Amino acid sequence: MNRSPLPKSLAGRIAIAAAAALVLLLVLSQLLLPGIGEGAIDDRLTENGGVADVSLSATPAARLLWGDGDRVQIDATGLDLEIDRASDPVVFDELDRFGDVEIVIADSTVGPLAVEQLVLSRSGDEAYSLEATGTTSLADLADSAGEDLDVPGSELLGTLLGATGVGGSDLDVDLDMRLESDNGRVRVVQGEGEIAGFSTGPFAALIASAVVVEL
Repeated sequence: MNRSPLPKSLAGRIAIAAAAALVLLLVLSQLLLPGIGEGAIDDRLTENGGVADVSLSATPAARLLWGDGDRVQIDATGLDLEIDRASDPVVFDELDRFGDVEIVIADSTVGPLAVEQLVLSRSGDEAYSLEATGTTSLADLADSAGEDLDVPGSELLGTLLGATGVGGSDLDVDLDMRLESDNGRVRVVQGEGEIAGFSTGPFAALIASAVVVEL
């Protein structure tokens, strides 16, 4: 049995309605998706306290559904970010999908570091810049080295330093480093140094992982 074709006027109205619905969907996604993503990141960053102002941008915004975007910008203070020891060492995998990155954190705890200010940024295809000032201690460094960097004997050393009071003294931290993403993994390309005998290369990776794992 042959079906009669739709009248041209009706077919035209259906096409216009479908196009209007598609435009409305694109507009709504552009308006709503960034806010949803920003709220999710805010919740993760401030789980242990603090405040964060998160801004995501992508055109079209639907790219955010696949973790892709034009820019991510975060300004936070009072955070308490722990090291996720079960996380994959592929630290920059998510951030690599954004064109520009600017993360500014102040007056917070990031792993073994009491942060005065930390800035992690990247523009386009350039290397990541990590600048941080703050304090840590021998005991905290040793604990992190043993638990997070797999340095033999460091955890026991941290316990002994803390018990004797020797390891509790503050050590100034001043990092100015350039990091590259090696398939998502942190590679230091500039700014290698030491803090109380600990290489700042793994330390930089440790700090970056504590921040980025929450994004």
